[in-house]
Amino acid sequence: MTGIAQIVSEYLPLGTGTLSLLMNIPIMFLGMWKFGWRFFALTGYALVLSAPLIDVFVAHPLTNDPVLAALAGGALLGVGMGILFRAGSSSGGVDIITKVIRLRFPHVKTGVIFFILDAIIIGASALVFGNLDIGLYATIGILITTFVMNYVLYGSDEARMVYIISNEPQKIANLLLEQLNMGGTFLNGYGAYTGKEKKVLMCVMRPKQLPAAREVAASVDPNAFLIVAGVSAVFGEGFKAHNAEEL
Repeated sequence: MTGIAQIVSEYLPLGTGTLSLLMNIPIMFLGMWKFGWRFFALTGYALVLSAPLIDVFVAHPLTNDPVLAALAGGALLGVGMGILFRAGSSSGGVDIITKVIRLRFPHVKTGVIFFILDAIIIGASALVFGNLDIGLYATIGILITTFVMNYVLYGSDEARMVYIISNEPQKIANLLLEQLNMGGTFLNGYGAYTGKEKKVLMCVMRPKQLPAAREVAASVDPNAFLIVAGVSAVFGEGFKAHNAEEL
């Protein structure tokens, strides 16, 4: 909405923040209908607080360097919007539209939808202002915003799934439990070369736990075979709750 407000302010004698606030009113009611009064109140608070600040920083920018503005502004915007979404709020406008779209397409990450919608607005602003450089700087800004926002929203959900194939799977499992408080599941395996049945230990862990888990496996069986795969989200004990809100 801020981008659209910037375009409209070229033709109307109103500030960007004021226009952004006015255009957000119907979208706010859409948010109230879809997400309830609490979301409406929190978003309204964020919107009323941010609207005058937008006008202040437009009149008195912290930097006039468009590269620094795109880099720093994009990062700060991503952090701020990620915090707002995690708290059950938003900054209005495209944020609310993004949440509504995710109701229909929950498999698409919030940052991706945000990027697509903003890219459309950026394209329009480049045409209105007749300045391709501004559009390119803005694109850099929302790319950074998308990356940072996705990290704030989903970064803590990332995990590693490790398959440990060893002749001493039980010893490794016991040490992982004792030293790292890490559980696991045994899967039935069958060696293609040896023709022997064996247990395969499967564990899910945080990325920071992986080096310690490798050391444990190697200390028991230097010939242990580890397969590590990235996991975007884990639900259950020690990870994300099943009833957690989809951001």
